[in-house]
Amino acid sequence: MNKLLAVVIAVMSLASPATAFCQDNYPNRPITIVVGWTAGGGADTMTRLLARVSSKELGQPIVVQNKPGGASQLAATAVVGAQPDGYTLGLGSASFFLIAPNIRKLPYDPIRDGTQIVGFYTTHYGLVVAADAPWKNWSEFKEYAIQNPGKISYGTAGIGTMQHLVFERMARKDGIKWVHVPFKGASDTIASLMGGHINAAIQGPTDVGPLIQAGKLRMLLVLNDQRWEMAPEIPHILEVGYDFSSFNVGSIWGPKGLPESIRSKLETAMSNAIKSPEFIEGVKKLRQPWFHIGGKEYTKMLQDRFEGYKQTVKDLNLQEN
Repeated sequence: MNKLLAVVIAVMSLASPATAFCQDNYPNRPITIVVGWTAGGGADTMTRLLARVSSKELGQPIVVQNKPGGASQLAATAVVGAQPDGYTLGLGSASFFLIAPNIRKLPYDPIRDGTQIVGFYTTHYGLVVAADAPWKNWSEFKEYAIQNPGKISYGTAGIGTMQHLVFERMARKDGIKWVHVPFKGASDTIASLMGGHINAAIQGPTDVGPLIQAGKLRMLLVLNDQRWEMAPEIPHILEVGYDFSSFNVGSIWGPKGLPESIRSKLETAMSNAIKSPEFIEGVKKLRQPWFHIGGKEYTKMLQDRFEGYKQTVKDLNLQEN
């Protein structure tokens, strides 16, 4: 037994310097960020912007890989199951960390089985309809939905997303029955709206801003607590009688067990990128508000809000099992 213990100690003494060496030289090959939505949407575009600028800070390419489906759960599974070496990261959303585990049973805990690195954007959702739709404002849309149960269909990026939760809370408050149509990403949702297959969509400014400005879509309401800079005449949700609003943060995260030295190096590099003129200018072009939060601070924010979202999902009877 003593000989076995001696061998184990000897092996550990040899392995530890090697592990430290790998961490000290991180990164020495390309990093992958897995995105759970289709290419070209707001989340994907913001991630590619961060990847491009952060790669200059880290000295290695950062590759964005799209794995759409299951409201980003396919991508999350890839991140949770990855080696905690800093070479496989993911794009996370507050909806995945706060809503998904309360809707369905997952084979992992999104908060405990992950390591938050940095939050780099918030999504300001808008309710949009086709430009030739009969509703000119939110009041008309709401009244039609109340008077015609089941006639309004709306699209989001999936079941359990923040858009889905907020819109169902609105329906519960007003006694509305409308039909939720989940998609894999913003591009699919907008294509369905433009094709007349759904009546409305809830998306961010990166996705629908150009179409609004081109006169192809009409925005009726902002689901966050601030009006959009590009459409200041459109009211936000708190201004039309609701006491809640949408909350969604896009973050870069990795698997559980990611060494703090690697997590910290990634956070520092990405935070520098987020604060750089190149990133700030890119955010403006994408019509997104600038945002930054550290990984540990964001983890606490998720932990503090989890029980509240658990109760909301229960109240709306959205559980699948």
